[in-house]
Amino acid sequence: MSKIDVKTIQLLREATGAGLMDVKRALEESGGDFDKAVELLKKWGIAKGEKKIARETRQGNIFYALDENGKWGALVEVGCETDFVARTDDFQNFGKFVLKKLLEKKTNDINTLVDAEVEEGMKALAGKVGENIQVKRCAYFETSDGLIYIYAHPGNMLASMVEVFPPSLEVAKETAMQIAAMAPLAISEEDFPKEVLEEEKKIYEEQARESGKPESVISKIVEGKIKAFIKEKTLLSQPYIRDNNITFGDWLKSQGDYKIRRFVRFMVGEE
Repeated sequence: MSKIDVKTIQLLREATGAGLMDVKRALEESGGDFDKAVELLKKWGIAKGEKKIARETRQGNIFYALDENGKWGALVEVGCETDFVARTDDFQNFGKFVLKKLLEKKTNDINTLVDAEVEEGMKALAGKVGENIQVKRCAYFETSDGLIYIYAHPGNMLASMVEVFPPSLEVAKETAMQIAAMAPLAISEEDFPKEVLEEEKKIYEEQARESGKPESVISKIVEGKIKAFIKEKTLLSQPYIRDNNITFGDWLKSQGDYKIRRFVRFMVGEE
């Protein structure tokens, strides 16, 4: 295979947290394919995290708007290649323009949001700043009887949006901060994404086999790891950020009869 360039090695190290030699080995075995190399590192138990980092637009900002009465909220991630460009007035103004579009369209579909006008804006900005610009994802919540709240981490690189019923600003704020800090994938075990579990199961099975575990015990090993993964990535089962001795679900019950209806979490650079 052709020589792997230094930039690809650096990007894979940043995306996975893996060491230099492991990254080189993964790229060699994957034929230089970035995404396959990430999967190999996960199978070897080296890669950190579940989500891959976008190679081209790993910087940017999350733009958001929240109704003062908590009846609607909107998030949109706009990506670029460097934090320098993300801080420019041109980039910030484009992000505000896209957010305005989102508020008009009230959509969760990125293809609906990115119409011809937004596409032209992306091309014009990319031509001006010399970087790839992408409107990467969006979310719009609206409620008649609940309360919507958005938590945005300083710098607007991380944000979460949640709907709580019945309305409680305190519960909504705490929930949004929990989501931002702990990155759950589901509210409860019942609504955990099946495709995510299947992917994790395959990885755990291959890890067990490659470590020489007999087939007779692999299923139990995998079952234990899947249970731990679900607990770690389920909002109600996660440790509460202010008290690791209880779960977030325990804290929520202590506040009254509240239900978390839905949430989203955006971090710049994730896909």
